[in-house]
Amino acid sequence: MLTPPRELPADLLRTVIAESWNLDVEGLDYLPVGFGSHHWKIGETWFVTADDKPHEALAAALSAVPPSVGVAPAAPLVTVGRWTLQLYPYLTGESFAWGEFSSPEHRAETLRMVREVHRSPFCQARLDTFRIHGRDAALAFTPGRGPFGARAADLLASRAEVLETRFRRYDALVRDALNLRDRMVLTHGEPHPGNTMRTTEGWRLIDWDTALISHPERDLWLLGETEGALPWLLDLYGLRWRLSDVAAEAGRFSRDHTGTEDDAFGWTILRDTVNDL
Repeated sequence: MLTPPRELPADLLRTVIAESWNLDVEGLDYLPVGFGSHHWKIGETWFVTADDKPHEALAAALSAVPPSVGVAPAAPLVTVGRWTLQLYPYLTGESFAWGEFSSPEHRAETLRMVREVHRSPFCQARLDTFRIHGRDAALAFTPGRGPFGARAADLLASRAEVLETRFRRYDALVRDALNLRDRMVLTHGEPHPGNTMRTTEGWRLIDWDTALISHPERDLWLLGETEGALPWLLDLYGLRWRLSDVAAEAGRFSRDHTGTEDDAFGWTILRDTVNDL
């Protein structure tokens, strides 16, 4: 995210961190990286993440991080309004961006980590419900005030029939998938290059807020991996990714918005994804 949330001004964040985790907040800096979460670093020692996800659901996901390939929080989670704060050790190493893997080795190492995740215990991770949050906003869109509301309304209206068809297809695939619960494993959910790091201790998967018990295809489709996968389940999870993007950004523009850089990026995601369905 390009700008910190207004509900977490620097002074409030420093107070919460100092009181909750007993840390010196000298050198707290916002990092405009990623999309969906907010991040700060404290010197070269700590890394703080804020997600607007319920505390219990996030805690359940993060309880499942396999220590051999993942990075778990170093302290209990803290809730501030709609935000859940997490504290991690600050990792040094090579980071990557969303998109293509940097090399065949990068993809192979990510696949290796994903396979290890699939062999890991569930811990307290929650079962995948297959619910797409904000679905109603995409199918019955009401624009909020702001520069992208009317544009989103026109776009979604022009593709309404396609959207309804894709959601019906998704529902049919989900019904079949629920008959295969015995194939479910612990999954990361978003093992793309941007959620990997090469550290001095080896490769790591980061950003575990999406961890769920689900089918292995939930991870494998994003890697383009077909070995051991059912093609129709790969289709299911690829479709859900696109429909979830549409629902999330439709929800953004159904609320009042001001046209920030994050809004502009969200509009690009919505436009491109809807037109590609």
